[in-house]
Amino acid sequence: KVTSHSPGALIAKHTRFLSTAASPPPPPTQTMANANSPPPEKIAPEAGLGAQDAMKLFIQHGVGRRKLNEIAVEKGVTPLVDRWQRMVATYIETQCHVITLLGYTPDERGIGLYTQHLQQALASASPEVQDMLRIAGRDTYRMVLANAFDLPLMEEQESKGEMSIVDARNVMHKVSLRMQAPEVLEKVAKICSTSVAMTDSPEAQQIDMARKHTVIQQVMVDDVYLAGGSSSLVSECGFGDGEDGYVKLQFQLAEHQGDPLISQYVGAAMMKLMESAGIDLAALQQQAQAQGQA
Repeated sequence: KVTSHSPGALIAKHTRFLSTAASPPPPPTQTMANANSPPPEKIAPEAGLGAQDAMKLFIQHGVGRRKLNEIAVEKGVTPLVDRWQRMVATYIETQCHVITLLGYTPDERGIGLYTQHLQQALASASPEVQDMLRIAGRDTYRMVLANAFDLPLMEEQESKGEMSIVDARNVMHKVSLRMQAPEVLEKVAKICSTSVAMTDSPEAQQIDMARKHTVIQQVMVDDVYLAGGSSSLVSECGFGDGEDGYVKLQFQLAEHQGDPLISQYVGAAMMKLMESAGIDLAALQQQAQAQGQA
């Protein structure tokens, strides 16, 4: 069993969408539903399905859609990693608003508790309900991707079908090997060797940590997925060149994001990258435990 404070969970958190997710910006106030109430003790699978429907509504028609459209028009102007981080932040911000209406706090702790409760509920749910929720989460994420990068990904997927689990595992095995290549690890270590933290304050350390995560993500894009141009990893896997190929690959991989073997591949490789960046996993684990007890 993986707890929310275990190293495996921390790795999973920092590899979500195969990228580094920005911390969710909390809304200025909580809703009347949970302003003075303790968080829920459990959740029904049906509530999880309803939450995904609400997410889709906001992504298709709400503020989330407007923010994703703003990201899309910056293609060719703003670097891919910057736009990717903003896309993930928009996703998480939307999720914060949705879970607030279920009684959870609109922050990282609330998302963690909601996810924990949902996993507990799914453990006793029927396989049909489990698959319904998996597909709902996959489709929500794919909708976010398609809107943020203004690509007809949904239409292409319908005509081509899903990537097989064998192909997905083969792709991610290649990715994980490339992530652990000596030149990739050395590049991360070199860039991250100089700290930008001016003091030992938590705020300064948090800024330095965010910089290291961004370095990892930039190296992942430039040196793992897209290095080599027309002979890049994404091109070799049949998704075309450059940014569009990278996005199309991530879109297809969403079908298998919960596969334990893929998680093992990426988790082990990401741990090596984080160590090269000087990110202290033990300290992250202690911080998560302290936040959970606060």
